[in-house]
Amino acid sequence: MTKKDLLIFLGIMLTAVLLMPSAGANCPPGGCGSGNDYWQESAQDFMNSDVPLVGVSQDKSMETGSFKAEDSVGWVVNAIGNRTVPNVATDYVDSESRTGLFPAGVLLEPMGSFSNQDVVDVSNQRSEGAAYIKGAINLPWNSFLSDDGTLRPASETAAILGAAGISREDSVIVYSDTFRSGEAAFVFWLLRYLGQNDVKALDGGLEDWNMASLPLETKKNVRSPTNYTPSLRPNLLANYDYVKSGEPQLVDARTFLDFGKKRIKNAYFISPDQVLENGKVKVGASLNDTFAKLDRTRPVVVYSSDYLGASLVWYALQLMGFDSRLYTWQDWQAHDESKVYEIK
Repeated sequence: MTKKDLLIFLGIMLTAVLLMPSAGANCPPGGCGSGNDYWQESAQDFMNSDVPLVGVSQDKSMETGSFKAEDSVGWVVNAIGNRTVPNVATDYVDSESRTGLFPAGVLLEPMGSFSNQDVVDVSNQRSEGAAYIKGAINLPWNSFLSDDGTLRPASETAAILGAAGISREDSVIVYSDTFRSGEAAFVFWLLRYLGQNDVKALDGGLEDWNMASLPLETKKNVRSPTNYTPSLRPNLLANYDYVKSGEPQLVDARTFLDFGKKRIKNAYFISPDQVLENGKVKVGASLNDTFAKLDRTRPVVVYSSDYLGASLVWYALQLMGFDSRLYTWQDWQAHDESKVYEIK
């Protein structure tokens, strides 16, 4: 039997199993009590074998054995299209530290118990009675933006932080429902921009924390107001003249469709999804491949149509030791000059 015939046979077997009477509807295709889906296991082994597919040519520049049987779970999707809450009750997340897997892993906080640190939940969808990481205060990420989506002035941002009981000298950990939303990465960037020295992003988000069976609470935590005195790091926020100068490398973190329509000349396309794996930032070895075209000796400017997507790519670059900065596509468009989409 050829590999093609076997694949067809497996498909027929799967169809037959799925059409079995409803009495077995709650059993996996491998049978109740089998412990795993036998058909998936067989398909995985089949596709990962070294036997070439009949009638199918393979690009020798591509890795072989890359097929992976269905490894995703169902997700609830929120209003802005982010994966939020896994709906498979058996999911479990290992809380083992990954900080040693990055050149600048000190910027990443592993899941676990915190002490003498201010934990900040930056989600903007918290309802009354919702669960938080124990001891966390809620400070929505979008409270730092004006109505038009631009950054609030530093003085206003400092006032918001001070009113929430956060000072620039505090040790801060930020998290959101999911790391992939970009909310935690954005607030991490913002605090670093304001001069916060001791700030980390939680490795994962509230969903990972919950799946690792770590402590939660539903009470609303409130801290006494304090003063927040910013000390801006302007090298973390690029402006038009700097981008136009051609000095930095440029990374476009918008969608591939937007990148294909118009982009700043010489920009590389690196989407937020390319720096993520299983909802977390990829490990350093994988990020080395993602950033292979970038020169570590030159600064990198990441731009997008929103701060969230750009912040994810920016944060991954920071973990890998790059001099990375944020910029917005809207600012580039606002400078309506001739050849505005090019850099000479």
